[in-house]
Amino acid sequence: MARKGDKPKRGNGRGSIRRLTSGRYQWRATVELPNGEVQRVSGTADTKTEAEEALSQVRTDVRRGQFTVTPQTTLKEYVLAWHDLRRDAQAAKYSHGQKNMIDTHIVPALGGRKLASITPRDLEVFYLELQHRDERRTKTLGKPLSDSMKRQVHNIMRQVFAEAVRHGDLLRNPADVVRPRYTREAAQDETSKAWTEEEAGRFYAVARQDRRGVAFCFMLSTGMRIGETLGLRWENVDVENGLVHVREALVSLSGKAHRTTPKTARSRRTIRVSGDALTILRDMPGQVQLDREAQGVRYVGSDAVFTTSRGLPILPDNVYKLMQALCKKAGVTYKGTHVLRHSFISIHGQKGQAVEVISAHVGHARASFTQDRYRTVFQKEREALTLDFAPLTKDSEEEV
Repeated sequence: MARKGDKPKRGNGRGSIRRLTSGRYQWRATVELPNGEVQRVSGTADTKTEAEEALSQVRTDVRRGQFTVTPQTTLKEYVLAWHDLRRDAQAAKYSHGQKNMIDTHIVPALGGRKLASITPRDLEVFYLELQHRDERRTKTLGKPLSDSMKRQVHNIMRQVFAEAVRHGDLLRNPADVVRPRYTREAAQDETSKAWTEEEAGRFYAVARQDRRGVAFCFMLSTGMRIGETLGLRWENVDVENGLVHVREALVSLSGKAHRTTPKTARSRRTIRVSGDALTILRDMPGQVQLDREAQGVRYVGSDAVFTTSRGLPILPDNVYKLMQALCKKAGVTYKGTHVLRHSFISIHGQKGQAVEVISAHVGHARASFTQDRYRTVFQKEREALTLDFAPLTKDSEEEV
């Protein structure tokens, strides 16, 4: 029997309410999380009824095993847990890049703030102050982050807050109200991301003569991503029927090779190759034999289709200098390796191929994405588009 003066014990999450000198009501509760950890939570409300409702919500969350966010939860704690839960379902390169964005930009700027305290104004200031922080790249260090990277940071913030709203941890998503501003330079940038057919032809002729450059030719001919091309293994190639099964990609994570799943669900596909692209595949075993003889005991070998002279897979990080050299020799502007994919899509579009067919071939999730992000309309296509009504009005003028 409880003695007089003893306070009755409250159940898990039951808590207590008391009135403050300010007239507001403070509620407190001690809850046991699913992992066994005991956590004290509290808050204030304008009325006793609101305080009781807050305690009731705590009890409901405890019963459902969903009580994870408290008024003290910081953005750093929440965003790291959010990313960790999704890591296994994401492509390794994408997950690695997302984590880098979180560690480099989000956590240092807002990580210590309480999740529930971040406002649209805070995000607006955060986006304006985003800048390059990679000390290895002295040319860009301290300069404003590109619009593309700002969008990536914003997408993370929007998804994180949307998750909190969906679970009832926040009432609204501050990232729905504000987004990064485009820079004046970016808004005026009309630089084409693709080569014209003539430029692509000049590059192809030069790269076809290079031992490793043939991988670029294969990408330009098929529209495959660089990771898909360099990650291609012979077990996924049917030379006799001209079929390539895209089942994995090779990416560089912190300078080390890593095999991962294709970028999206539709990226896992089978494409048919013909022409010189098929000739490249048929010629590779002969090239391997020449490399083996030239390297002797230094030859290592692997099951990769496109390899170094020692038979090892080519790392995506190791092709940029070669690409720049080949572009210079061909007399075309270097635009990164992704120009090969942009050019494949845009040249096919110029020739009248349906965008939904191109999109399915290159493994995009939506045809609209292919059209908006990859399809370059060349100046040549825009020539002679002026409507000439003179022939139609000539007879009318003669009658008058």
